[in-house]
Amino acid sequence: MRTVHIVATLLYDGVNPFELGVATEVFGVERPELGVPWYRFLLCAEARGPVRTSLGFSVIAPADFSCAAEADTVIVPGPRTILDTYPDALLKTVRDAYQRGARLIALCTGTFLLAAAGLLDGRRVTTHWRWAADLAARYPRLQVDPSILGHVSRSNV
Repeated sequence: MRTVHIVATLLYDGVNPFELGVATEVFGVERPELGVPWYRFLLCAEARGPVRTSLGFSVIAPADFSCAAEADTVIVPGPRTILDTYPDALLKTVRDAYQRGARLIALCTGTFLLAAAGLLDGRRVTTHWRWAADLAARYPRLQVDPSILGHVSRSNV
C-alpha cells in the first residue's frame, strides 16, 4: 500500500510561472517539521526538456505526461494570457486523469484548460475575476460564478 500522495503538475508552452511557483511551494517543498510524509511532487510536460513559460524563460520538465498516470492529484496551472487552443496531449492527459478518478486542481486560468477538455460542462465554476466573463462567453455550458473569488476594487474598499 502506497502511503505518499503523488502530485503531478502539468507544464506546457505558455504556462504561468507564478501559478507553477504556487504549486511547487505548496506541494513540492518538504515540510519535515510537520512530522508526516509529504507529497511526491512531479513536473511533467508533453516531452522531457525545456518548456517555455508565458514570460519567455524556460523551465525543464524532468518527465513526460506519462508520469501523470500515477498521480493522485493533477495540478493544472493556467497560462498568463488565455490560449485559443491547448495541445491535444495536454487535453488527453487531464481527461485521462479525470476518468481514472484523480483529483484535478486548476489554478486560476487553468479553468479554461479543464473547460477546453470538456470536464466542466454543466458545473458551477469560477476563475480569476478578470477572466470570468471570457470564460462564460467561450464555454456557455459552464455556470460561471465570478462571485466565488472576491476581488478588491475602489467601490468596495
